[in-house]
Amino acid sequence: MIADADIVVTTVDDALVRYDHVLVLVGSEVMLLSPVSSEIVRVCAGGMSVGELGEHLFAQFGPPPEGNSVPEQTRIMVERLAEAGVVTLTPSDPA
Repeated sequence: MIADADIVVTTVDDALVRYDHVLVLVGSEVMLLSPVSSEIVRVCAGGMSVGELGEHLFAQFGPPPEGNSVPEQTRIMVERLAEAGVVTLTPSDPA
């Protein structure tokens, strides 16, 4: 399970910013990201905790439209981006 203290780091090979979207290259795959995913890529370039990321996204975009809480929606977004290879997660307690 993703914890608030886990660190999210952007891991794309290249990125092109156009307005509020980012086009990323991961390996040989090109993806056009949503504005929220684009913001995650931008702010996590140097690493950011999941909890801080959720607070940042709430400040930028307001509450999630799906009816989830901010922490739940942040974890969902991070998990999807990690599965696509766009970000990596470093556990806060690598035991």
